Amino acid sequence: MTSPIHRGAQGSAAPGGTGAPADATDGTEVFDAPPPRDYRLMVPAEGWTRIALDPEVWPRRIAAMVDKQFRGIDNAPHIKAEMRADLERRCRNAWEGGGVELYLVSMDILGFPVSASLLVTLIPRPAGQAKPSMEDMARAVSAQGRDAGVEEMPAGKALVQRYKTPPQPGDGSTYPDTHYDALFDVPNTNSQLLLSFSTPVAPLGDVLTELFESVALSLAWRP
Repeated sequence: MTSPIHRGAQGSAAPGGTGAPADATDGTEVFDAPPPRDYRLMVPAEGWTRIALDPEVWPRRIAAMVDKQFRGIDNAPHIKAEMRADLERRCRNAWEGGGVELYLVSMDILGFPVSASLLVTLIPRPAGQAKPSMEDMARAVSAQGRDAGVEEMPAGKALVQRYKTPPQPGDGSTYPDTHYDALFDVPNTNSQLLLSFSTPVAPLGDVLTELFESVALSLAWRP
């Protein structure tokens, strides 16, 4: 799956737009090479549904997903409406936070039904603001008690975090959510790309973390 690395709404910019001009004098890093045009992620063909975080796109995508899930069920209009509204809220919140795309996962692993998600977020850094090293960020996160480290991946160095959070209200689960985050520098820009994986299926957290890691390892920049 390839995705353009840009945000065209509400003043958001392509990663290249956050780079410094050749005559930058504010301390911003100068980039001689162009930024990547987009990126590629390899995700499983079955059970992973992609939603482009574009306000003109996600309502149609969500409506098709909900209709598919409730196909043949005609007596649950309120549940369908609630599901559609919940997904639209998730998409809008993700988009307002810089989200580029959202993957919703529904699949079976070892005979267990599994739900999970992957949010891809573009994080621009204001011109003139120095970008800390991955190692410095890892030390700062570790000082807060989280499992964090810098790992070499095909797309470059990544700040990787593995952690758990209390279950979300309304999920009906008493297990903590399992998270795997991988933060990459977008080449030749001041921007970063964050892959945020999560699942409420704690008993399979370790297995899913391995799957999440394999997707992060597949990230590739396209010139």
